[in-house]
Amino acid sequence: MNMMRMKTVFRKSWVLVLAAAALPGFVSGEEKKDSPVLTAVKSLKLSGYVQVLGVDWNKDVDSFSLRRARLSLAGDVIKNLKFKVQLDFVKSPSLLDAIVEYEPSKAAGLRVGQFTVPFSLENVTPTPDVDTVNRSLVEESLAPGRDNSASGRDVGIAVYGTWSFLEYTAGLFNGAGINKSDTNDHKDFSGRVVVHPFKFLALGGSLYRGKQSASSTAPLVTRNKEGLEAAFLLSGFSLKSEYIHARDGAVSKSGAYIQAGYFVVPGKWQGILKYDTLDGDRSVAGDGKRMITLGVNWIIAGRTRLQLNYEIHRLEGGGTEKSGILAQLQTAF
Repeated sequence: MNMMRMKTVFRKSWVLVLAAAALPGFVSGEEKKDSPVLTAVKSLKLSGYVQVLGVDWNKDVDSFSLRRARLSLAGDVIKNLKFKVQLDFVKSPSLLDAIVEYEPSKAAGLRVGQFTVPFSLENVTPTPDVDTVNRSLVEESLAPGRDNSASGRDVGIAVYGTWSFLEYTAGLFNGAGINKSDTNDHKDFSGRVVVHPFKFLALGGSLYRGKQSASSTAPLVTRNKEGLEAAFLLSGFSLKSEYIHARDGAVSKSGAYIQAGYFVVPGKWQGILKYDTLDGDRSVAGDGKRMITLGVNWIIAGRTRLQLNYEIHRLEGGGTEKSGILAQLQTAF
């Protein structure tokens, strides 16, 4: 009987030892500072935003719509290793981001998963921070990850970093878009480099080299893009401009925008003026589009804001395609 009791005590002792090893501080009552579990739990950050849009077009359907409802969860797994997951609940829901980043230094980091393709200023600008209700025509039509309705994202691997006055990101991607299997063995390259000669000035360039196919048995089609960008930000005044050229198969496309903004009341009221062009086929005369946007942004608090835009859509050959007023309320936390 004594032997049986000793065995029972022995087994219970090992259970306590294992529990103490698995849960740092369980026995001592002190928190183990370098515990990966505690580090991850403490660093977890939940954020999100909702956008409600109302439109009044002169030639189209007027409506209210829940445009986006997104939640993000991010945190540190261990030192220099972090993750982010973002869902959009308006789209069924849809997985937007699923990212793991290893950043041993500011000069070099590694990013894997599903994330924004490094190409052009407006493409990599988070949606809650875009100055106008809609992104520009050229971005939505020609930027990789937006030309295939993938919210600017793709699945791949990239290196990134900042060094002195230079920042860079370059990687390889499937090219198929988000939440999809790749249709070919070819991997697309995308890279973006930005230099900051002064604190108020940023100049950059982007390059995309890819191949796409409708299915695994379909032939590969060229999908190449180049972009130039500039941003000037000083004392409440901003000036941004981009140019993108794209070649999808035999079709050459291009477009550009220039946007000026000024905070009439610092940090609260901002006026926006934007001119946007798109030529969907440079070999066809008179098929281009133009868009003029007049806007006012009221920054209520943080990223919570109300945006009012008046858009005028024109055809290159002359005449107004449509015009209308857009009001978007964004609530974020």
